[in-house]
Amino acid sequence: MKKIEYSTCLTGKVVVITGASGGIGEAAARAFDRQKAKIVLVSRREDKLLKLACELKESLVIKADLSDETQAAMIIGKTIAHFGRLDILINNAASIIVVPAKNVTTEDFLKAFLTNLCGPAVTTRLALKQMEIQGEGQIINIGSPGFMMGIPFYSPYVCSKAAFSAWTRTIQAEWADSCVAISEYFPGYIRTDSDPESRIGEVHQDFLMEENQGFIARHFTRPQTPEEVAGQLVQLALRPRLLMCSSFKVRMGAFISNFPLFRLIIAKQMAKTARKKMNKT
Repeated sequence: MKKIEYSTCLTGKVVVITGASGGIGEAAARAFDRQKAKIVLVSRREDKLLKLACELKESLVIKADLSDETQAAMIIGKTIAHFGRLDILINNAASIIVVPAKNVTTEDFLKAFLTNLCGPAVTTRLALKQMEIQGEGQIINIGSPGFMMGIPFYSPYVCSKAAFSAWTRTIQAEWADSCVAISEYFPGYIRTDSDPESRIGEVHQDFLMEENQGFIARHFTRPQTPEEVAGQLVQLALRPRLLMCSSFKVRMGAFISNFPLFRLIIAKQMAKTARKKMNKT
């Protein structure tokens, strides 16, 4: 693998963040702004992006839906046209659909895969071309360790994130000798201000969690804040690596997932908690 030169600061770097209207994306925008980077804010919710942009030093707002390949390509084109370069692409936007596996449809899977895999593949491919011209750059893909555990009722999200992780690791191998660093980031459960899209009525982010769960299940579903994750993304940008987990418990969860019985114990408890909440609605 070609040795990547580490940057000592992010001043003036152009950072594209998809899914920047809330959660990890919004927190990351603020964190990179504090590092004096130039931020490209991408989301379908333009009103929220415009509000956030007013609080940043230098930014560009791009309304785009990653499930549309043309719009995904437009993100990179507009960034280069405006700033003349692209240093870091953070593929963060995601479609999260809650639906029982027995009811999941092809449409549900397609929606998740278009947003969580196909769109980021387009932005990454075009970003690579610009970064090769520049002689440097970094792609940070926000994955999910949940696909290893098998998160109940989230099959479209989990399956698409499994494919996204496989794709990330494929391009890490193919582009290992290039001037572009490819990093994978695994957050744990993040408490944000938006609930998932549901096919079973109203659900909230604590859908799989309950205070009286067993210790193991409760431990692995304890939430982190978007601000904590954002700080780690800045660290990852300053010192690229192949994989960064947000915490020791995320690394431990990934390790435990290799043992089918332990994995099933945790996921089964999550499913039990979810069914109890579904029965109350």
